[in-house]
Amino acid sequence: MSISVPRERLQDGSTAIRPLESSDLPALVEARIRNREFLTEWEPTRDESFFTPAGQARELALDDAAWRTATGFPFAILDADARDHLIGRVALANVVRGVWQNATLGYWVSADAGSRGHATRAVSLALRFAFEVAGLHRVQPAIMPRNARSKRVVEKCGFRHEGVALKYLKINGVWEDHDLYAMTVEDWRDLHGK
Repeated sequence: MSISVPRERLQDGSTAIRPLESSDLPALVEARIRNREFLTEWEPTRDESFFTPAGQARELALDDAAWRTATGFPFAILDADARDHLIGRVALANVVRGVWQNATLGYWVSADAGSRGHATRAVSLALRFAFEVAGLHRVQPAIMPRNARSKRVVEKCGFRHEGVALKYLKINGVWEDHDLYAMTVEDWRDLHGK
């Protein structure tokens, strides 16, 4: 059974998210190059080709395939006060249906757009999409214990800490422990009075 999920733009104040599109290629390449050093500590080791137009075009093609198969929902994070300037990415990934109805959550915001609430609003918008549009039951981010800014984002959004996964993901060439967080649709409804 194929699930069709609409591609929607959502906005909260100065932050908007919308599905990534092929026309985002120049802005995405620019943002990735500009934030390369800033994000290195938090991401997998990237090949040089990742930071090229061809590399980011491959990423956008994978994003489109994820949408078409409903296995992932990657969004551009936009600064709505700056004419929808692309400032990051938030993605519901590894979507599994059946008895699990789950997705993992990942996100980044450009260094120059940080500390203005964009990440918190983008994650909250992605949660609204997950539970109200995509029909998921659970969303799970995993965060390295030393990433205090990212932990603040999920705590502000109402995620609960569920434990620690040792040597969970290989980040920047090292197997890193991660704090596991989760939110269910029931949690979402309780937080939003629905």
